[in-house]
Amino acid sequence: MKELSDQSKKKPALGAGRDYPRIYREFVEWFPDNESCINYLVKLRWPNGFSCPECNIVSEPWYQTRGRMVYPKCRHQTSVTRGTIFDKTRPPLTTWFEAAWHMTTANNGLSAKTLQRTLGTSYLTAWNMLHRYRIAMVRSEREQLSGIVEIDESFVGGVDLGGKRGRGTDKAIVVI
Repeated sequence: MKELSDQSKKKPALGAGRDYPRIYREFVEWFPDNESCINYLVKLRWPNGFSCPECNIVSEPWYQTRGRMVYPKCRHQTSVTRGTIFDKTRPPLTTWFEAAWHMTTANNGLSAKTLQRTLGTSYLTAWNMLHRYRIAMVRSEREQLSGIVEIDESFVGGVDLGGKRGRGTDKAIVVI
């Protein structure tokens, strides 16, 4: 019995393309603080060990304050967030990760106002987070759809107040 309880407490290995937190409680267990978020990003960004962006040699960096990393040979400074959507932002990584979790688990999308209320940030911060995430999700090499395309149907509207919509058409609203 004790073996089962010990095994259930073990966290799964974190890594790209693997398992992700399914429920909010799991999310909080995986990313309780900024350090766990930084460790996760380091594993995703440098799976084979840290390589200096300046001289491309794999080695263990020195760590300084505020998450900066210094390569011992060329003394180049970098951080795990440099060149990412988290670069040059003030909210802690835990807030960014929480925003990503809420964004990906929301059934009907997520507005900046809802994210503001959920995270307890300002509207501008919530809007900027969503904006950066949405830009990051766009594939620049995307192609126009061709052939047979399957789509889901969606219902739009609220209470039927009677009458015709707009200038008076009886046609249904098309949503894709």
